[in-house]
Amino acid sequence: MINNKGFIPLLMYMLVAFGGIMVDIIVPSLPSMRSALGASETMTQWAFTAAMLGFGLGQLIAGFVVDAYGRKKPMLIGGMVLVVSLMLTMMMSSMQAVIGLRLLQGLSVSFVCVGGRAVVKDLFHGDAYLKAINWLTISFAMGITLSPFVGGYIETLFGWQMVFIFLAVWVSIGCVLLWLFFEETHLNREPLHLSTMKANLSDILLNKNFQYIALACGIFYSILPTFNTVSSFLIQETLGYSPVFYGYLALALGGCWLIGNITNHFLFHITAMRKTVVSLGLSLLAVLLGIGYQFEFGLNIYAFIAPIGLIIFSLGMLFPLYLGHALGPFSHIAGIANALVFSVCWLCTALISLLASSLPLDSGIPLMAMYLVLIVLAMGLVKKIK
Repeated sequence: MINNKGFIPLLMYMLVAFGGIMVDIIVPSLPSMRSALGASETMTQWAFTAAMLGFGLGQLIAGFVVDAYGRKKPMLIGGMVLVVSLMLTMMMSSMQAVIGLRLLQGLSVSFVCVGGRAVVKDLFHGDAYLKAINWLTISFAMGITLSPFVGGYIETLFGWQMVFIFLAVWVSIGCVLLWLFFEETHLNREPLHLSTMKANLSDILLNKNFQYIALACGIFYSILPTFNTVSSFLIQETLGYSPVFYGYLALALGGCWLIGNITNHFLFHITAMRKTVVSLGLSLLAVLLGIGYQFEFGLNIYAFIAPIGLIIFSLGMLFPLYLGHALGPFSHIAGIANALVFSVCWLCTALISLLASSLPLDSGIPLMAMYLVLIVLAMGLVKKIK
């Protein structure tokens, strides 16, 4: 079997990207799904939020499972459940059923993502691991960047059901590659004993630095999904743009996140504090300018998107930086540690997106005001990190 530091990391990067793809690819289709299933805007937004909630909760369990039973089997089982649930979604006639399946999709893909990230930790150490984590976040960013763009075209050409079929086929290919070419990397397994689980959780969750970094990462990551929660309706219905236009817009903003991740890779030699001060300062300036412009001139698509793009780029640069520092001290329980930090990220994102789903859709100011609060909270958290 092929098991080297060239092909296997690439395979893991592809599999981990399924988490963001599964959540974001349906965003351009939300208005069409609402019309087809006769649901309210808030109920339809739950189809997006439920996947994030499942992804966040699932990782709490998946971390223990991949440390106890290895990486390969949980990843394969999670992938197969994901494929089945995606195929079932296109057959549903009610939004409530779709929401339930989206929750299941989030739970199942969490095993794929947690296992994949743990494999990367098995293969790399020290600075090589920090660089590998950056590539991991870049691959994830590529998934969330391209998926709404691709989803918008699929929905326009073939209908929203085909989005789920496309994703099911893609995940199936990933599972076949995993089954054929991946050889287990985790042989020193942690049995699922309650006392061990409690000790490992205490070791991680009682670490103050981990708490602050995980919450900060949750805020950094939440900016783009929160935009997707609100903007599909704001841009397509309030402003009258098409799903394809929204797909291009999502591509551009996802690209901002991706470029931020890549920029961090090339600025590896610059201190974390300097990058943090510049990134958060730019984000604060951008959100204040965005709010000021809309108060003065009203909602304009380009003036609305430009400051958000700068915020996403800036926080996208910080996310892999702080992620690596959160996971570094816990190499002996890598699966659990990476599961917990990403679980916090996605639960924060789900909570913030849930709050965003109640925002008015006739103006961009409420969303920008929410961003202002989040940026100030992030500033407070990073000040506490030692």
